[in-house]
Amino acid sequence: MAKKKAPDKKSTSRPRSKTQGLRKKKDSSGKAMLTVIIVAFLTVVIGIYLLAKYGDKIPTYLIPRKIDRTEIKTVNLYFSNEEGLALNAEKGGIEKGSLTKEIKETIKRLISGPEGKFTNTIPAGTKLLSVDIKEGIAYLNFSKEISENHHGGSSAELQTIYSIVNTVTLNFPEVKKVQLLIEGKKAKTLAGHIDISFPLSSDKDFIKG
Repeated sequence: MAKKKAPDKKSTSRPRSKTQGLRKKKDSSGKAMLTVIIVAFLTVVIGIYLLAKYGDKIPTYLIPRKIDRTEIKTVNLYFSNEEGLALNAEKGGIEKGSLTKEIKETIKRLISGPEGKFTNTIPAGTKLLSVDIKEGIAYLNFSKEISENHHGGSSAELQTIYSIVNTVTLNFPEVKKVQLLIEGKKAKTLAGHIDISFPLSSDKDFIKG
């Protein structure tokens, strides 16, 4: 009687070893990925903690890039002085960006008014609608309130105009002149006295401090 051939042990063991190898590779790659995620998470958490606790004392290299503090540009905002006869500069901070963005932020700060003892020259309710820069001229488009809510007087009108013009031209050398627009159109005056139908250059004679 013929003997039955024993199963080939080698042929049955090879597939198992390959499967086990693949599983080990998947497990190791999964652990590596998990480790990377944990390290990244801890880095961000530690960075936030250090920033909150120590503020400006933290060396720059210890702050993760994702939570870098926004760079700030200091500008001079021109407001009416206490006597209402001239313009004085008050420093303010804006977020750095493109020229158009920086001018927008600066004028919005001007519209919001001074933080100190000076007086705002921009009529209540005024909004900056848009900013366009062309060949060294900044076209600033304001809402109708800049004219309709202006309390009048040639001196007050001059201060409104040159608080805007000086704030832009003296902070941004790329801009040589400012054209004031109201609701997208050129206007003859703001309040009946000063011609604003053409681009205006800075005038430092209005500045006393």
